[in-house]
Amino acid sequence: MKRNRIGISILVLVMLIGMALIPAAGAQKEDNYSVTAEEAFKHANANMISFIAANTPGFENWTGASINPKPIELYDINGKKLFYQFSVYKENKLTGTIDVCADKTLGPSIYDIKFDPKPYKSAEVMKKSIEIAKSEYSDGKIKSTNLVVYSYPSIGAMTIVKDKTTGVEHRIFVDAYTLEEVEDKPATETEPGVWSMYDQILKSGKENNLKEWQKSDELAKSTEQAATNKGVNINAAVTEENIKKLSSDAIVLGSFTGKILDINGIGQERDVFCGPACIRMVCKYYNKPTPIPTQDQIYRGDGLWSWNPASIYTSGLSAGDIVKWATYRWGKTGTIATSFSNSVAISEIENNRPFFSMIPGHFRLCRGYIAQNGYTYLRLNDPLPVGSTYGNAGLLERTYGSSESTRIYVR
Repeated sequence: MKRNRIGISILVLVMLIGMALIPAAGAQKEDNYSVTAEEAFKHANANMISFIAANTPGFENWTGASINPKPIELYDINGKKLFYQFSVYKENKLTGTIDVCADKTLGPSIYDIKFDPKPYKSAEVMKKSIEIAKSEYSDGKIKSTNLVVYSYPSIGAMTIVKDKTTGVEHRIFVDAYTLEEVEDKPATETEPGVWSMYDQILKSGKENNLKEWQKSDELAKSTEQAATNKGVNINAAVTEENIKKLSSDAIVLGSFTGKILDINGIGQERDVFCGPACIRMVCKYYNKPTPIPTQDQIYRGDGLWSWNPASIYTSGLSAGDIVKWATYRWGKTGTIATSFSNSVAISEIENNRPFFSMIPGHFRLCRGYIAQNGYTYLRLNDPLPVGSTYGNAGLLERTYGSSESTRIYVR
């Protein structure tokens, strides 16, 4: 059967290092819900201490690490400040990033933690965005240029330019890793584009989010106080000696449960291969079918579907394609879910079943969970960036207020 396919076009995931940025013009005005960089820094340190002291999976090698106190400010495409992204270094090597919410209405303070991130030069993408804006709108006036999360987890520069004659404003997006312009169009479940993470998180209202922020703020303060009582400065490098001092403290240790399945990450080989890359991860986990098909073989359907020639390598797979693959290649049932439960996610992992976690325009594979300090985090293998061979690197993303759009459970 031949059909036109509009699928998932994948924008390259990038990770940031703590380096100087071009100052943002027209930055967001602080209000009562704004979080300062100093507050965010304390939250990042307190949570890192808590994860390390609890021997949380993924943080085994973080002892001795320290956080750069100067974060990169990431904005939403709606212009609001979204995250402070802190870089974590160990022996002068970037070992992770911690994204702290810059607005209390977004819920708990820590949104995600990335392991072994791929750095890029933030100033370069900002400059590129301005250059394109000047080229495409030579008579326009540039109002602002900021680093934005334009399609989570993809990061880039957004320049807003105003037409001096008509007054119409235009947005120029440039991906921070590829330095290529990104089309300014709304993302859908199967079509790439840009979307507001801020608006997505606030769909259910902000009152509960504010309560969750307060809870996480109290946790950070109690952790800081417990460390101070033992003579530990949480803003300094996390030494083994300090961890020993803190590990017996119930407040700092928190309550940790979780499970991580042994599934190595696989980088996608093309922009539209996030689905095939995630399928291949699961093929290796099940060792089925054999031989393990390549990403290109999976993409082309291996007999399950066919492509209109014009759509090959320009469109990606859908959630329905994952279900078909599960049925005919793994002999399992794929179930598409659009409501999300921590208990279901935990049950899947406890029963040794990885599942697909989708956000608009992108597939990730969930291979584990961590429940600590009252919050549940998913351990995700993200196939971005294109061509990566990162093995176990990945993402720890909290489920409260998540930007997930779809899950596909395979049972």
